Amino acid sequence: MYALQYIFLTLGGITFFLLGLKFMSDNMEKLTGAKMERVLRTFTKNRCAGVLTGAVSTALIQSSIATNVILVGFVGSGILSFYSASAVVMGANIGTTITAQLVALSGSSAFDITAFGGVIAFIGFIFSFFKNEKVNLLGGVMAGFGMLFFGLNVISDSVAYFKNFESFRDIFTVKNHLLLLLNGIVITAIIQSSSAVTSVMIILASNGLLTFESSMFLILGSNVGTCLCVILSAMNKPVDARRSAFFNIFFNSIGVAILFLPLSLFSGEIATAFYKFSGGIERQIANFHTLFNLFVTIILLPVLKPVTKLVCLIVKDDKREKVKKPRVKRLKVVKT
Repeated sequence: MYALQYIFLTLGGITFFLLGLKFMSDNMEKLTGAKMERVLRTFTKNRCAGVLTGAVSTALIQSSIATNVILVGFVGSGILSFYSASAVVMGANIGTTITAQLVALSGSSAFDITAFGGVIAFIGFIFSFFKNEKVNLLGGVMAGFGMLFFGLNVISDSVAYFKNFESFRDIFTVKNHLLLLLNGIVITAIIQSSSAVTSVMIILASNGLLTFESSMFLILGSNVGTCLCVILSAMNKPVDARRSAFFNIFFNSIGVAILFLPLSLFSGEIATAFYKFSGGIERQIANFHTLFNLFVTIILLPVLKPVTKLVCLIVKDDKREKVKKPRVKRLKVVKT
């Protein structure tokens, strides 16, 4: 009976976390949405500026999915080119890792972010009564922030109950790296938030249910799994919009392909290196999540143009998209 109770609490905590993330993301998008088009037009004129814009935008709205869906819309309507959008996609993958960094901070006794989130949520609740639309939306962002970390707190307290169950531990201690990668893809495809999955990983690790070595492969999978929603949003859109969505999964898949074998062969040495400069396992996981996306961006940014050309070859322009002119039948003139 207790097990069922804690399962319900864990599910409730995850729901609360996702609702907080969505509430914060939606309100921030409304708060900054009117300026988003102008910002993207101005700051995507070169690759580096595009990456920085994507990172900052996603760090603010706390959803790489939201950023990528907006990009797909902008590319589809001709506001942005596919090439410009691809650099922003890279930055969005970096910006989304800020959530995991904040969650890792909550594990530190010197910085109780759950209590801090409670204060922020309370102030946001007060702001929600203001008639000024911008203040009202800011209140929604702050309330979502508080909900996010209260949800994490519930998950943390609930998950601790399962640490003594061998069958539960086996899910996260599986030795097969490929299976861990697939688990990360599937779980994130269902939840549709790599930030949420990484945050739960940090909580599991802090309770002794997940090792850093296993978390590396789950993170690789989560970066691929989060692309599904963007792919679905681009269906039936113009070809460049579909290419932008495909670039997101292509970008993350290349990163997985480059790093999977080295991580498999030298997982122990890499774990030792991360321990030396990160300290606790919470910070190790958060830093790996950030550094993975930074590494792939650094590798692909210099060859962005050839990569986008390759994507154009894979996602071909379907000539059937072009509107065909209706055939007009000629009427025969009958002489009388």
